[in-house]
Amino acid sequence: MNDDHASAPKPPARAISPWSLLLGGGILAALVLGQYVWVIAILGLALLITVHEFGHFIAAKAFGMRVEKFYVGFPPAALRRTWGETEYGIGIIPLGGFCKISGMTPEEELPEGTGDRVYYKKPVWQRNIAIAAGPGMNFITAAVIMVLFVGIQGIATPSLTLDEVVPGTPAAEAGLVAGDTLVGADGQTWNEWEEASAYFRAHPDQTIALTYRPGDGGAERTVEVTLTENPEVAGSGYLGVAAGVDRERPGPVEAVKLGLTGFKDVVVGTFVGFWWLITGKISATGPEGAVGPVGIIDVSRQAVQQDWYPLLLAFLSFNLGLINLLPILPFDGGHIAMNVVERIRGRRLDTRVLERMVAFGTVLLVMLFLFLTFNDLKRIFGG
Repeated sequence: MNDDHASAPKPPARAISPWSLLLGGGILAALVLGQYVWVIAILGLALLITVHEFGHFIAAKAFGMRVEKFYVGFPPAALRRTWGETEYGIGIIPLGGFCKISGMTPEEELPEGTGDRVYYKKPVWQRNIAIAAGPGMNFITAAVIMVLFVGIQGIATPSLTLDEVVPGTPAAEAGLVAGDTLVGADGQTWNEWEEASAYFRAHPDQTIALTYRPGDGGAERTVEVTLTENPEVAGSGYLGVAAGVDRERPGPVEAVKLGLTGFKDVVVGTFVGFWWLITGKISATGPEGAVGPVGIIDVSRQAVQQDWYPLLLAFLSFNLGLINLLPILPFDGGHIAMNVVERIRGRRLDTRVLERMVAFGTVLLVMLFLFLTFNDLKRIFGG
C-alpha cells in the first residue's frame, strides 16, 4: 500500500479564513449603522484579553517554554499567521483568548522538537510566574490606563458656570440658561460648585434670592426662585441645573501620582463591591449586581457615550486579573494552586484527578456564564 499521502506534510493553514468575512462584515455593519460605540467596547475588551495573554506569552518565552498558539478571541479563527514556532490568531468570538504553552498536561501530544521546553518540566516557580504574569499584566494595565486618563483628560472640577438647565424646573422658570454663572444666594457668595449644591439641597420648597452672572457678559442679576424637592432624593432641594466642568491638566509627575491614587480607588472599590455581594448589601441579580460579557459590553457602550470609558476599562482590567487568580481550574489561580500542591507533595497530581477538577471548574464557569448572561439580558430588556 502506498503511504505517500499519509506521510505528506500538512498544508499550512490559510492566513485569512472565510470566517474573516463574518468578523469584518459585523464591524463594517456596526460602523455603517453608526454603532461605533459597540466596536470600541468590544475592542476595549479585546485589548484587556490581549495584554493578559501577552503576560503569559512573554513569561513563558523568557523561561524557554514553547508557546504553540497565541489567540485573541476564541476560534473559529478569522485571521491566523505563524511566525517562528507560534501561531498567532484572531477568533471571531470576542469572549476571551488563550496562550497555549506546550505541556500544560503531561499526556498531551507535543510538537516535534519540543524537547525539555515543556511546561510541566520547568521548575514550579517558573511555571507560577508564567501563569501569574497574565493577571499581573492586567493590574499593570489598569494602573497605566488611570495615569494616561489623568494625564490626557486632566482633573475635572465642577464649575459654577451652568452646562445645562432642565426644562420645566425652577431654574428654567427663573430664566437661567446654559452659560450663566451662579454667584450666590441670600447674601452668600459661592466659590465652588459644592457650596451651591449644598445650599440648594438644604432648602427644599423654599424661596431663595439667587444671584447669577449672565453668560452674555451682562451685569449680575438677582431673582427669586422657589426650589422644589429633588425627584430622586427625598427631602432635598432642587434647582434643575447641571454644573459645567473645568479641566486642569497636571504635569507628568503629578499625573502619575493622581493616576496611581485613582488605581488605588479602583482596587478598594472592587473589594468593597465583592464584600457587598457576599454580605447581601447588593443583590447579584439587581441593577448594581454582577454582570457577564453581554452586560459588560452594554455598560461599555454607555461609558463610551458618556466619556468615562477609560475608567471602566481600568476597572475591568483589574477585575479580570483578580478573578483569574481564583484557585479554581481552569482559572490561572487553579494552575498556581496545583503547582503549589505538587511542590508540597513532591510529585504531580494524578492526571485523572486534574481532569475531573478541570471538568468541574468548566461546568461551574458555563453555569455562571449562562446565569450572568440571563441577568444581563433581563436588565437590558426589562422583565
